[in-house]
Amino acid sequence: MLSPARLARRRAGLACLVAAPILLTAATAVDPALGDVDFAEAIAADPSAARLHTLLLHWCWVLFVPGLLALLAPIRRRGRVLATIAWPAAALGLATFAGLTLSDYFGLAVLDVADVAAFERVEEQVAQYGWLAAGWQVPGLLGWAAALLLTPLAAARAGQVGWWYPATAVPGFALYLLFAIEEPPLSLAGPVLLTAANAVLAARLWSRPQAEAGEEGFAAFRRTVGVVCLIGAPLALAAGMATLPGGAFHIAGGFAADPGAAQASAFFLHLAWLLFIPAVVEVTGRLTGRGWRLGQAAGALALIGLLHFNGLMIGDYAGLATEQVLDPVRAEAVTARLGEYASLSLGVALPGMAGALLGLILVPVAAARAGLVRWPVPVLAGVGWRRSSR
Repeated sequence: MLSPARLARRRAGLACLVAAPILLTAATAVDPALGDVDFAEAIAADPSAARLHTLLLHWCWVLFVPGLLALLAPIRRRGRVLATIAWPAAALGLATFAGLTLSDYFGLAVLDVADVAAFERVEEQVAQYGWLAAGWQVPGLLGWAAALLLTPLAAARAGQVGWWYPATAVPGFALYLLFAIEEPPLSLAGPVLLTAANAVLAARLWSRPQAEAGEEGFAAFRRTVGVVCLIGAPLALAAGMATLPGGAFHIAGGFAADPGAAQASAFFLHLAWLLFIPAVVEVTGRLTGRGWRLGQAAGALALIGLLHFNGLMIGDYAGLATEQVLDPVRAEAVTARLGEYASLSLGVALPGMAGALLGLILVPVAAARAGLVRWPVPVLAGVGWRRSSR
């Protein structure tokens, strides 16, 4: 039987697996750019609906990450080949894709303070950034597709779910992929099918007895990835801070003062917060005894926070593009307008920053309380976050 900690993690993942396609359905329903319309003109005509669509879509892909990881967690040997592809695709690729959706906020801000022509020039400038293509778009799109397509197959191959699940979930994702921007009801067919499949799956698995995954096979792969990411994340964070424009731990002269450094810094900071995700999952998954309750709460806080916070780094590319394309007055107006979007500040930025930073402090505390590490570790972690957040 599963320990209380792992049972709580599985049920939280199943809840996310149901909530995610519901949000996808809602996001598709309110999208003002469906059908045969010009994208820029459509979102400019109904910016409130466009912002709501972006928020729901971002949260949808965020919640899919813990949901898919919960399906993959019990896999041992059967299905491990598919799982070793699907797990990093979900933890890293899908998380990156969720961040990509936030770029729509910056496009909306440009449309609010300028016009369609300026929006198109900014979009063309962003498309020239190699760091964005290689570090965000390619891994994000590939990870998004691989996670949604392979996770149901891996879970069925391992015997964790019946084959009926991939037979419904995979076509549901395929329908969304093909018809996401078509007029309803065609655009809603995929999300509705995914919602039905995931709801039935969660109901069947919620109270089903399940053995511990053990330490062999796929579990060993996850442990290795988590340890590597635990080391790689702070190294990427240091690289991101060191490459900020101006060559110091602060931005000097704006992003346009050194476009190459600005792009590199945004990538490394995104990578840092991204790599902390597998590290947090691995550490909190090993907590037992006195620290497990705090560990699960801190882990959930950190995971959701990191899934938001890493995506906020996409704003550096948009900020660079506006500085390079628009005049200084309008570039500053774009930044000011972004601060006025409550859905961005309260729905993404606040949970991202608070969750990531507070969670990454509390996870080492929980690990020390559980006896996994000694108490100097959370002290050093707290000092490190305090210095890096200055």
